[in-house]
Amino acid sequence: MGAGPAIQKGTGSSGRVFLLLLKSFIGTGVLFLSSAFRDGGFAFSVAMLLLLAILITVGMMLLVWTSEVVPGSFEQIGDRLFGKPARWLVLASVGISQFGFGCAYCLFVAKNASELVRRVSNDAVLLGPWVFILIQMGIYLPLVTVRRMENFAILSIMGNAFVLFGLGVVSVAAISHMVSAGGVAKDIVMLNADRFPLFIGTSIYTFEGIGLVIPMKEACKEPKKFGMILCVAMVITTAIYVFVAAVGYLSWGAEVQTIVLFNLDQNALSSTIYALYIWAIVFTFPITVTPTMQCLDKVLFSSVLDIDPDVKPVKPASGMALWSPRKLFWIQNVSRWAVVVCIGMVAYFAADALDKLVSIVGSFGCVPLSFCYPAAFHLRAFPNQGLGWKLLDWAFIVVGFGAMLFVTIQTFRS
Repeated sequence: MGAGPAIQKGTGSSGRVFLLLLKSFIGTGVLFLSSAFRDGGFAFSVAMLLLLAILITVGMMLLVWTSEVVPGSFEQIGDRLFGKPARWLVLASVGISQFGFGCAYCLFVAKNASELVRRVSNDAVLLGPWVFILIQMGIYLPLVTVRRMENFAILSIMGNAFVLFGLGVVSVAAISHMVSAGGVAKDIVMLNADRFPLFIGTSIYTFEGIGLVIPMKEACKEPKKFGMILCVAMVITTAIYVFVAAVGYLSWGAEVQTIVLFNLDQNALSSTIYALYIWAIVFTFPITVTPTMQCLDKVLFSSVLDIDPDVKPVKPASGMALWSPRKLFWIQNVSRWAVVVCIGMVAYFAADALDKLVSIVGSFGCVPLSFCYPAAFHLRAFPNQGLGWKLLDWAFIVVGFGAMLFVTIQTFRS
């Protein structure tokens, strides 16, 4: 989930909004899905991925329909329907999920860089991920002080192109490996009863993008077509996810790595792919963590800075003038640097458990945003809807909350 669309409200054509949705949905998370298929088993993973795609799309549509009668951002809708607690719950979930994405991406880059150095040096230089986590901290600390996300627009487009190129290379390599091996891997399982919760969390992590639904709808020149645009984008996204994940798992079986890139042969092309993915993440990292920064700003500074339309700035204390813009700028920078340092610390301690980190982010951070909140808001916004819709809303709330607890607990236990 990024910081929002790069187009103004009501100015985006259907085609442009469609492409922006695809750009937002298809990211590096798909590289974790092949190993997630190993965790879930092939048949279970394909069926569950398709089911989750349908449910997540329904959750997005519930939020879209709610926004038509209760306009505003995700957290503003919660505020207007349930009051401040719902507002802060949404902000907390967005902040936690994007913080988790930042941690996973930081560790992803560190592991890619470590593997890249090992391959390029022919095992002469072996550096642990912690070295590259520190290097990233030195890059991210100044980058997160940039407020205007449009400064990263070109880098973001380049990053998405690199991601698509990498997915193509991985798919071709996986198919070529199956052809040379005379078929699929011999250790393919249909259901992995011990580790399937990891698959569920990772899949939801990969699909997460509901925070962009309302901004994209508002940007659409023909909002009545947005539902169809969203559904088509999700169908294409799901097809890509299933294909890339399936060929990776069928090719390498139990030997598939958490980051499927590591299964590529050691050559110049694979090294280039590593470098491109590092570029794609490092220079778009501020976009990834911007929602966390914005949530933190609203929590810490909305009383003294006009950054939240629902909170009017007031004097921070009796007898004190409003803080100067320069002072606020540097205090905000300190809070942003603290977030970056925390991301680095989590990435360091999770260095040997990237798959678990991704699953926990998906279950604990993304499930409430994708299922529980949209259904609860839709239930309150349409009190006179039919029994079927009410049952659907309650099912999303109850099952979503239960899935969040189950997957999170099982992931920790595994």
